[in-house]
Amino acid sequence: MSDAEYYPEEEEVTSPGLPERKPKFDKWMAISWGISLASAGLILALATVIVLFVKQDEEEAPGFELAVDMQIDQEEIEKKVQQKKLEKSSSSASARSPIVAMTNLSDIDVSDMNFTVGLDKGVADVGVTGNVGNMSLGLDMGAMNMASFFGMKAKGNRFAFLIDYSGSMKEDQLKVMKNELIKTLNTFNSNVQVSLIFFSGPAFIAGEDPNQIRANWENPGGGFSNYVPKKGWKPPVPKWLACTKSTKSRLKGHILETPKTGGTDWRNPFNMAYTMNPRPQVIFFMTDGATRNPEETVEKVKKNRTIQVNSIAFGIGSPQAEAPMKEMAKATRGTFKAYTKPEIAKMAAKL
Repeated sequence: MSDAEYYPEEEEVTSPGLPERKPKFDKWMAISWGISLASAGLILALATVIVLFVKQDEEEAPGFELAVDMQIDQEEIEKKVQQKKLEKSSSSASARSPIVAMTNLSDIDVSDMNFTVGLDKGVADVGVTGNVGNMSLGLDMGAMNMASFFGMKAKGNRFAFLIDYSGSMKEDQLKVMKNELIKTLNTFNSNVQVSLIFFSGPAFIAGEDPNQIRANWENPGGGFSNYVPKKGWKPPVPKWLACTKSTKSRLKGHILETPKTGGTDWRNPFNMAYTMNPRPQVIFFMTDGATRNPEETVEKVKKNRTIQVNSIAFGIGSPQAEAPMKEMAKATRGTFKAYTKPEIAKMAAKL
């Protein structure tokens, strides 16, 4: 008998029990798992935010401390820079940082000194030269001062006065003009710088002898209104004078003692004023006479319109002659005033 016959092929036996179940999707189990995963994700996100927030705070703190240290270092540097500038001797007007010097200039005798004052944006450098040597001071000039001359008001710290000392100025005119100019100077303190430029035909700085100065000028066209510097000579550049007590006293003497001379040329005092460094903030221009070439002065004023010009027609009495003075004031946002000779006589009678 063969093995196949001895071992017959086994037949597949099926259980007669319960029928086989097919796997079924449990939705509640899926929902539960979803909620669990969402909760875990939310917790993880919150933990991440907290870690980042704490880390940011830890990183910002050193930056704040660094900023404070830098600010302190910067303040120390600025103090050292200011101290260096106070120690450095200089008579130029090139300084650009405000330096406060605790020095009362009114206590300095300046009768033998020349003051050169430079201001830039409210800051002054005062250079003093004379028998006492060189000195450099810085003044805090942040506050603007008010000037009032013949009732015309202007703000600034640098005022140039262009004053007519021509032969046509009569005694009443001179008396009133001198009184008004001295009264204006007396209102200034040492924070204010002035320059007095007198003129007739030539122009000259207060304190100079006009009769000697005339040797440096010529009048090629003749007449009273065509004075020019001689070839090879340049008029001096006026200096700024700090209005200390001694300076004002010295200027008062120049105002009272300067003699009259011939001619009336507006160009020359303006030319001198515009050469100053730094330049004036405000110009007060007073004259009693017309000039043959007013249009030249008007054009120059318009080219320098940032400098305010306040014009005083002092006994001219001619609308045609006053018109250029009005134009100069209007172009620079200044003020124009005219006084008649009878009005001037009444003013003189009260003095």
